[in-house]
Amino acid sequence: MRLFQGTLAFVAGLAFASFASISAIADDSVNASSFGYNAEDATECLQKAIDSGVKTVVVDKQTGPWIVRPITLRSDLELVLQEGTEIVAKQGEFRSKGECLLRASQASNVTIRGEGKGATLRMRKRDYWNEPYEKSEWRHGVSLLSSENVAIENLTIAETGGDGIYLGVSQPGVPCRNITIKNVDCVANNRQGISVISVDGLLIEDCLLRDTVGTPPAAGIDFEPNRDDEQITNVVMRRVKAIDNKGSGFDFYLYNLKNFGEDLSITMEDCQAVRNNGGFIFTARDGEDRIMPGKIEVVDSDFIGNFIGVAIRSKWADGAPFAFKNVRIVTPSADKAVKYGDYVDYNFSVQTNEAVEKWAQTTVDSGVSLIAVGTDVDVNGGFSFENVEIIDACADAPDFLFLLRDASSEVVGFDKINGSVKSTKLDETGTVKTSSVVELNDQKLYELFPQLNMRKVEGFDFKTLNDSAFKDQSAELIDAWSGNAAKKQGFRTRGGATYYFYAASGETFSWTLQQRKIGNYPLSNVGAVIKTPSGKEIALDSMPDDAIPKAYEFKAEEDGWFRLELAFGASTVELTSDDPILTAARPSLDVCGNVGTFRFYVPNGSKDLGLRVVGSPSERVTATIVDPDGKQVEKLENVSALGSWSIDVDETTGLPVAPKPGFWTLKLERPTVGVLEDYIVTILGVPALIR
Repeated sequence: MRLFQGTLAFVAGLAFASFASISAIADDSVNASSFGYNAEDATECLQKAIDSGVKTVVVDKQTGPWIVRPITLRSDLELVLQEGTEIVAKQGEFRSKGECLLRASQASNVTIRGEGKGATLRMRKRDYWNEPYEKSEWRHGVSLLSSENVAIENLTIAETGGDGIYLGVSQPGVPCRNITIKNVDCVANNRQGISVISVDGLLIEDCLLRDTVGTPPAAGIDFEPNRDDEQITNVVMRRVKAIDNKGSGFDFYLYNLKNFGEDLSITMEDCQAVRNNGGFIFTARDGEDRIMPGKIEVVDSDFIGNFIGVAIRSKWADGAPFAFKNVRIVTPSADKAVKYGDYVDYNFSVQTNEAVEKWAQTTVDSGVSLIAVGTDVDVNGGFSFENVEIIDACADAPDFLFLLRDASSEVVGFDKINGSVKSTKLDETGTVKTSSVVELNDQKLYELFPQLNMRKVEGFDFKTLNDSAFKDQSAELIDAWSGNAAKKQGFRTRGGATYYFYAASGETFSWTLQQRKIGNYPLSNVGAVIKTPSGKEIALDSMPDDAIPKAYEFKAEEDGWFRLELAFGASTVELTSDDPILTAARPSLDVCGNVGTFRFYVPNGSKDLGLRVVGSPSERVTATIVDPDGKQVEKLENVSALGSWSIDVDETTGLPVAPKPGFWTLKLERPTVGVLEDYIVTILGVPALIR
């Protein structure tokens, strides 16, 4: 009888549960706690509520947070957090690098929103910095992959292991579409407040992106496609504030983007970047398939107290026009909050007066910097400035904090820059001391920056090394370097390096690579590839992410010039060899901390010769050029933005004087102003091989 009664009770319970579920579905809304609540691990309860198919799942407030493992979202879902409700990552979980708090892949019609105040998604960032966790940058708060019609509203997303919000792809070529992010506070996340990898249609309004610190880039928001079939289109940001991020406030790294889909289109309205390392940083990449038509607008926006104000790199003049309208840039020295110590550092403690004073120093990059980099081959530009003001209070800083820096190896120059920029200087009390307006046009730019007028020297094409047309000069190079005492020590290069060596079939070359850490940047896994004279690619063992020297040996199976390519991160790698392995100084050689005497060979019949050395306002170098007779022909001292030299031109013919053949010397020395660290060397007109 008891069994019968128990069975009736169980059936009745099932009926009640079934009725409750049917009723909930009929009402199109259910409380997550209807599926249970476990104060120690509520994952199954919340996941069952989401998987029930009910349109609206309300995460109702309990006595404690909803502690969960990774949660998967579905299409046609509204996930509502009641006022004061927190969904928190369970301690000890999220061991896999790719696990996220909330994740939606190829989903549509999804809303995640909070009611009232205090609705929060929170992870355990500092746990993920230590063992047993494998270091990563991908434990995101909300991860949306190839999803569409998604809204995230009225939430705080805090202390994630990666990004607060990540917009990426799970299906190649399919971006996230029609994404809305409103009234979201992304605070103290590890990598970014928001990362945008591929999107078509994104509206971000009334959001705060702050205190990002952990894994670089550590930006408020970062637009960074990973592949060339991804896109950044129809993006609008209104009333977005990026504050106290260790990296940039607004970072656009479009290096991998090609002409794809809709035009590149980005609009910022009434936005602010305050006391970040960089305010607005934009990096593209030139080339015929990277023009990226469209339009980029920054309107009614302020960039205040950022160590780097606005910096734009490798923006093609014929690409999407870039318009700044009603924009104010306030340097750190003119930011009262920084100046008087109301500044919080990245470890969330009040800075010392000394640290505040250091932060408040103004550099030439604190205003506007338009920069062509070493690999650029086409004219940079395509900017308009309307009612743009740069405000500074540093007596030692230049009056006009607007910089054009041509660090390209090919002297690409700038074009299509127009409008005007107002320069305002404040005194110690914050009162306007001077104010002037500089009109910008192509003629004025070349007056302001005379280095842009440098004579262009064509660069040597390494593809010709194994051509029959270069046979004589190639033989001369081989003989010169083979008969020359090998110099064991090479350059410490950063970000990557290219080397060349000549080998006969059956000949063996050996070398050692050593990686060295720079600052807080982690060591990386160094990839090494040999390209043979016939075009075959041979992958060598990668170099592990440690500082232990690794020895390599390579036996040639054909005659000719071989190319060794290294790819790595922000650390440096140094190649050491008794064999004549030569470093390529074109399109650019990115050097870190090197001084010494190096040589390059000028073959008979060379028609031109030039050298470009690029530093920065704080990181400089002195370069001396000596011809084969031992005569000093040029000394470029304390190079900051650009130091250049080219061989004289014959006044009668108008052609360059043929450079003397033989070994030329490049002596690199510490500067007497600034510090020695990163700089770029490019050799033009002759085979750019140096050792």
